[in-house]
Amino acid sequence: MPGCIMRLRRTLGSDVIETTPHGYRLTLVGDEIDAQRFERLVKRGRQLLTLGEPERAAHVIAEALDLWRGRALVDLEDWEPARIESSRLQELRLDAEETRIDACLQAGGHREVLAEAQARATEAPLRERRWALLALAQYQGGRQGEALRTLHRARTVLATELGLDPGPDLVALEQANLRQDPALVAEAVSVEAGARCPYLGLVPYDVADAEGFFGRDAEVGECLPRLAATGVLAVVGPSGCGKSSLVRAGIAATLRRDGRRVVIVSPGTRPLDALAALPANGDAVLVVDQCEQVVSSNDDAMGQSRFLAAVTEYAGQAPVVVAVRADRLSDLSVHAPFARMVERGVYLLGPMDCANLCAAIEGPAHQAGLLLEPGLVDVLARDVEGEPGALPLLSYALRQTWERHEGRTLTVAGYRETGGIREAVARSAEGLYEQLPLERRPLLRDVLLRLVAAGPDGEPIRGRVARGSLTADRDHDQLIEQLVAARLVISDDEVVELAHEALARAWPRLRGWLDDDVEGQRTLRHLSTEPRPGSGSHRERRLTSRTRRSTRRRRGPYGAACRAPSGGAPRRARAGAGRG
Repeated sequence: MPGCIMRLRRTLGSDVIETTPHGYRLTLVGDEIDAQRFERLVKRGRQLLTLGEPERAAHVIAEALDLWRGRALVDLEDWEPARIESSRLQELRLDAEETRIDACLQAGGHREVLAEAQARATEAPLRERRWALLALAQYQGGRQGEALRTLHRARTVLATELGLDPGPDLVALEQANLRQDPALVAEAVSVEAGARCPYLGLVPYDVADAEGFFGRDAEVGECLPRLAATGVLAVVGPSGCGKSSLVRAGIAATLRRDGRRVVIVSPGTRPLDALAALPANGDAVLVVDQCEQVVSSNDDAMGQSRFLAAVTEYAGQAPVVVAVRADRLSDLSVHAPFARMVERGVYLLGPMDCANLCAAIEGPAHQAGLLLEPGLVDVLARDVEGEPGALPLLSYALRQTWERHEGRTLTVAGYRETGGIREAVARSAEGLYEQLPLERRPLLRDVLLRLVAAGPDGEPIRGRVARGSLTADRDHDQLIEQLVAARLVISDDEVVELAHEALARAWPRLRGWLDDDVEGQRTLRHLSTEPRPGSGSHRERRLTSRTRRSTRRRRGPYGAACRAPSGGAPRRARAGAGRG
C-alpha cells in the first residue's frame, strides 16, 4: 500500500493525498473534480445565454460536456447515494445538451447542429424540448415542411407512450411555424471567425504582417517625411517598444506599397555576411533592423567598423532606415561617421499612448472576426503601464488569451488565466519546463544559455546560434521544436534565436540561470554562436563539453552557483534558481 500511495503522489502531487489516523484521504477542491467543474460551466453557460451571448454560452457548455466519459459514478452503482447523485448528474447532462443546441440556434448555427438535434431527439423521445429544437433547426434551414412533420411526430409519440397532449411550448412553436413567424429565424454568423490567432506573440511584425499591424499610424506618418527630407531615419527606443515592428510592418511595408524596393538586414553575430545583402547600385531603401547587434553580439572591432562604414557609405546613395536600442546608441556613437549619419534622422520611439494601445489590441481582433469582452482592453492597458518593453509581452499575453477564447470572444477571465502581461511569458516557459522529464531539463537550460547572455549592464542580450550546433541529437532537436511551438524561440533551417529578450526578464528561472555563472555562460556562447559552415568540429564540441563540466563542478547540490568568498563559506544560492 505505501508503494502505491507513493506512486500516486508522484503522479498527482504530494499534497493531494493526506495521511490520516484512519488511512489516506484524497483532497481535491473546486475544478479539480470534474463533476463540480461541469456544474459550474453549465451554470455559467446558462447565464451567458440569458445575457444574450449565445456563442459564448455554446462554447462554455460544450467545454462542460467534454468532461464526460461515460456514465457518472459507474463503479458505485450498488451504493444508493451514488445512484441518486448519478441520476442528478445525468439529468444535468441531458439539459446541458439541449441548452447547447439552443445556444447554437440562437447564434445562427442551425446547419452545424441539425444532425445533432435529430440524434438527441431519437435518444430521448419523451423530452419535448428536443423535438422543439429539432423542428426549429429544420425551420431555420428552410425546411418548414419537415419541421411540421417533426412536431406531428412528437405529438404522436407523446400520445402513444404517455397518453398526453404536447405542452404549450410545442403548441406555440407549431403555430409560429404555420404563420412563418420571423422571430424563429436567427441571424447566421461566420463559423470561420476566430479560427486564426491575429496576435504574433513575442515575434515582431514583419512586412508580410502589415495588414494586421495597428497602433503606430501616427509614428509611420511622422517617420516617412523625415526619411524623405534627410535620407536617414534612426528609430531609437528601449527593447520591446516595437522598433522592429515599426520599421518592418510600418515603414518598409508602406514604402513597398508605394513601389519602392526595400532591403532589410540584421547584423547578427556576423555583420560582414549581412553586407552581402546591400544593393550594389543604391536603387533600394536599406533597413537595418536591430543595429545594436553589431556591438552587442560580436567583439570583432574590424567587422563592426566595416559594417557601419558600409551602411554610412550607402546612405550617400539611397535612403537608410536604422532601428537601434537606446541603451546601445552610445556604443555605436564611437564610430564617428555613422554617428553623424544617425544624428540627421533620430526618431525617439516611446510607448504607445492609450488610444494607440487600444488600436493595437482591438484592430487585429476585429479584423479576425473576434469580439473583446467589455473591460478587457482597460485591464490590458492598465497592466501595460510602467512595464519596460511591454509590447511583446502584451502580444504574447493576447495570444495566450486567444487560446482560451470562448466562441469568438476574448475574455477577462481568459486573460487572467494567463497570469497577466509578464506572467504570460513566464508561465508558458515554466509550464514547458515542468512538462519536461527531469533528465531533459538540463538540456533546456543548456540550450537557453547558448541563446542569451547577460550584458555588461546586466540586461539580457539574445544571440543567434547555428541550429546544427544545437541539434546534434534527437533530444535536442525535439526540444528546439517544443520551444518553437511555444513561440519562445525562432528557428529556421540554419539559425535559432530567442524570440525576445523579454523572456529572460520575465522568467525568473532563466534570469537565475544567467546570474548563476556569467563567465561560464559567456564561454559557451562564444563557442556556439553562428559557427561557419562545417565548423562544428570535434575540437569545438570537446571545448564546449569541458566548459559544461567545469560549470557543473562549480555548482551546489540544487544547480545554483556556489562560489566561495574569501572567508571560505559558500554564498547561499540565489532564490528562484534552485532547480537546473
